[in-house]
Amino acid sequence: MSRIFIKKYPSPRPVLKSLIIAVSSGLFIALFLLYFEPFNLHLNTDGNKVFHMSFFGCITTFVLLVFLYVFPLLLPNLFSDKNWKLGYQMILNMLIIIAIAAFNSIYSNYMNSIPFDWDSYWLILSRTFVLGILPIAFITFVDYYQKAKLNHSVAINILKNKKEIPKAPKEATHQISTDLKNQSFSFIENDFNYAISDGNYTDICFLDENTLKRVTYRVTLLSFETQLKEASSLIRCHRSYLVNLNKVKNISGNAQGLKLELINQSETIPVSRNYIPIVKQFFQKNS
Repeated sequence: MSRIFIKKYPSPRPVLKSLIIAVSSGLFIALFLLYFEPFNLHLNTDGNKVFHMSFFGCITTFVLLVFLYVFPLLLPNLFSDKNWKLGYQMILNMLIIIAIAAFNSIYSNYMNSIPFDWDSYWLILSRTFVLGILPIAFITFVDYYQKAKLNHSVAINILKNKKEIPKAPKEATHQISTDLKNQSFSFIENDFNYAISDGNYTDICFLDENTLKRVTYRVTLLSFETQLKEASSLIRCHRSYLVNLNKVKNISGNAQGLKLELINQSETIPVSRNYIPIVKQFFQKNS
């Protein structure tokens, strides 16, 4: 059972979706407390019930923004698909619930003019645990299994229809300009394996006289991608990766997306959720 916690899981990312989740969750909490008043929640609201119940929703929104948007923005190496696991997601969920419970407890005590004490804190924490941790843990597990099953099915479907793709003409080359003045480089498409982004730099992995090489150039992956010729087999498959789909020998799936195994290449190349349709379309078109 413990092995499930080391399985790959999509990491939180500082994107619009994270903002929407934070705001919508806060709104849900505010409405839930306003209309159902669970746990016999009685506050000295001085008649301004809507405002004070809404403040609980604001606490939820604030905590989620910090954990789902600010932390991934400040700690990109930790919050990356390369390192993120299901166990990390469960720990993150628990920290979020604990933070929400702590702020809710402080606010409840303030509204009722009660000095902060640990008994009150643990009472609020236990109630928040029942309301939040168990359902969120269940939803996270279900989400993991659904994503893993779906992506595994997609990988099998692509492999079933995948045929040997004709190689690009031997003379097919790409000329790429870098961010350094008057510096450019070229490569033969058939020799190219993949490119990986490293900030304003891009590492190019290719075959040179039957030897795998990796060279770094001062060019962003976006700039590299836009300079490629049309009808190329070099496809963006991840925010940090661009791959030669002609080099793919095997495809597998997990909760994060797809994994591409390349010919003569030990490192697997990730395909994130947003790029799965593009990769799938390429193989459908060329099968």
